[in-house]
Amino acid sequence: MSSKVVKTEIKKYLKDWDVRESVGVTLTLKQRVKNHSLDVITCSRNLKHFLNRLNTKVFGNGFKRFGKRLRVLPVIERSKTGRLHNHLTIQNPYPDNPNYFTHLIKTLWKKTKFGHRKVDVNPNINEGWNEYITKFNYKDDEVDWENFHK
Repeated sequence: MSSKVVKTEIKKYLKDWDVRESVGVTLTLKQRVKNHSLDVITCSRNLKHFLNRLNTKVFGNGFKRFGKRLRVLPVIERSKTGRLHNHLTIQNPYPDNPNYFTHLIKTLWKKTKFGHRKVDVNPNINEGWNEYITKFNYKDDEVDWENFHK
């Protein structure tokens, strides 16, 4: 299958993703830390670390003991200037208190090795958000299947 066909099929699959009680998140990354330059694999690992911390904060022991996890659609994208960043659709476990979840995301992201201070959390998304994050403008833009959870 060609890359274009795969990306089209991904978009079809994601049309069924229910964004109610979800937030749209854009996470920027430091492109270099000490002597380590950021690449797609490191970007995915950094996101995994963040999501593990977030799930632990939300579910406590239930995350490790029972596999409770937030629903998340993560995409790795490269900007026009070549900077890697993440877009996510993520379940909001605190729909009555979206400010708390926003604070939690921003705080935990900054504690990761490559987490940059610029974090955007949008509590009012619709189906257009998933269409936006899967635009796949560049060849290495992709869904981060390692961190995907539906």
